[in-house]
Amino acid sequence: MKLSLTPELQQSINILQYSTYELIDFLHRQANENPVLEISETFKEPPGSSESFIRTHKINSQLRGSSSKSFNGENDYNPINNYSVNTETLENHLLEQMSMLRSLRSIERKILQFLIGNLNEYGYLELDGNWAASHFSVSVEEIEDMIQVLQSLDPIGVGAKDLTDCLLIQLREHEDYNELAYKIVKKHITDLAEKRYRKIAGLYNVTVQEVQEASDFIRTLNPRPVSHFSKDMTHYIVPDVYVEKEKEGFLITVNDSYTPKLSINPYYKNHLAMNPGNKVKDYVKGHINDAQLLLKGLEQRQMTLYKVTATIVEEQQEFFMKGIAGLKPMTLKDISEKLQLHESTISRATSNKYIQTPHGLFKLKNFFTRGLNRVNSQATESTATIKEKIKVLIADEDKIKPFSDQKICQIFENEGTKISRRTIAKYREVLGIPGSSKRRRF
Repeated sequence: MKLSLTPELQQSINILQYSTYELIDFLHRQANENPVLEISETFKEPPGSSESFIRTHKINSQLRGSSSKSFNGENDYNPINNYSVNTETLENHLLEQMSMLRSLRSIERKILQFLIGNLNEYGYLELDGNWAASHFSVSVEEIEDMIQVLQSLDPIGVGAKDLTDCLLIQLREHEDYNELAYKIVKKHITDLAEKRYRKIAGLYNVTVQEVQEASDFIRTLNPRPVSHFSKDMTHYIVPDVYVEKEKEGFLITVNDSYTPKLSINPYYKNHLAMNPGNKVKDYVKGHINDAQLLLKGLEQRQMTLYKVTATIVEEQQEFFMKGIAGLKPMTLKDISEKLQLHESTISRATSNKYIQTPHGLFKLKNFFTRGLNRVNSQATESTATIKEKIKVLIADEDKIKPFSDQKICQIFENEGTKISRRTIAKYREVLGIPGSSKRRRF
């Protein structure tokens, strides 16, 4: 005995788990392979009269503009097309500055251009000076001179050997030169990262407060000065589902405004009706059947995604009312039992999908979270809520006497949530928050 997946079932599974961009690509490929399919990028009245489709049309009309405004094909206003994208690369930015350096000799320009081309994604120069000197048949000193020229260009810090060198360059060029900060970065970067302020203060015969002020000054520098230069165009996330708060409940919408509309070319249907004995009948009929299965799969995807989202909203009403603090524990099994669907179907329906809520944009998967039991109660609290509370507690703590993990543990227990110190430490590390000794201010 074995279970075989039919091509129809396989296609439905794939369509369900596709993200919006993956679905768009898939539909274009299907339209190219199937001659009976017609594809249109313009917004149309969705087929069917189910609740989800009605809601989808209603909300998309609101998103595209006021109800009185009409949209016609290429004249439709698409806000994505109006985003400004910075296409200037770091290389072009530096080469433009190089062109202004009139005093450079021809060989120096070649070396500088070579150095610019060897910068890594952080703007650091990982290059063997001896090899470069041999390559250009010049002295190592000449290579070093061109590196100095590169490091004088904007942004300050470009061309550094590593993080320490990058910070030192910025400190040297800073209008408020801080000698202590320079010494700390040059010789004690590890101690600085570990916040061993007392050790550094003893080495330079200064107060802990002075070391802390130097540390604050260093934190104003940019460890990645070229981060605002992008090699690729900005990618935007398109929500797959919208949830809006209304006077009586929530409006749930499956977003299909960016999905191309598919239809079957009526010419081929008429051809079958008029030429039932034609030799190409089986060929055309096969493609029409494939097209109908695809359209059915798309409708099933919309319905499943709507039902899953509606159930999530029903289960997580506190979140949609209050935000992350209202998120409660929920599993795939909870949703699958309510909808009488397999857990794998719920997983595929929420995979790579985003939901726009009154409290921001989230992955649908974010709503599935484990929980911790509350003291003397059957209620549980989600891990996401616990993490959010830890962030708030630490943000509001006394910086001179920050909370230890044990203290945070006690605060939770006093509020009725049973949690171990080790779990607090794990969540704090996941949030990227250092321990109390490293958070302490002097």
